[in-house]
Amino acid sequence: MLVFWEKGYEGTSIHDLEQAMGLNRTSIYNAFGNKRAIFSRVMTCYQESVMSALFAELARAPDIREGVRRLLNGALNMHFDEDNPGGCLMVLSMLESHQHDEQSMAAMQAAFHNMKSTLQTMLGKAKKAGELSPDLDVSSMATTITTTMSGMMVMGMAGFSRAALKKTINQVVSLLDK
Repeated sequence: MLVFWEKGYEGTSIHDLEQAMGLNRTSIYNAFGNKRAIFSRVMTCYQESVMSALFAELARAPDIREGVRRLLNGALNMHFDEDNPGGCLMVLSMLESHQHDEQSMAAMQAAFHNMKSTLQTMLGKAKKAGELSPDLDVSSMATTITTTMSGMMVMGMAGFSRAALKKTINQVVSLLDK
């Protein structure tokens, strides 16, 4: 996962995967198929580990506003964490979408749609519980939060500071009050 995260899809060679996995080329092909199949499994792993951890913070929060704040701060912290390659594997992969075939594009698109769908479900529950305005369009808000998470990764790569991006988080959380 880290190899694709650091080098991107196109920049990752089978030799890179051999070194990272400690397997020879034949073993990799026998176990996984091809690079595209490995990437698809990496996207699933990323969602089940990294993204799940971010969404767990949202779920553990005492209310939806704090949950969204934790989710967005978690994404921001992930970008600035020196132990990570920086950014978000999903966003970085989407930015190089011209290098992907239909199947790997579908895996990336599914990951983004899954993120939006999960947010929409959680916002819907909060709305039913009376935490949010009955007039709030939870689908649009879920898209806004997903867009913010993705956009913060791009802006961080463009040199925007953590402090500037934290202000964006505060702005997005304030939209839940309307």
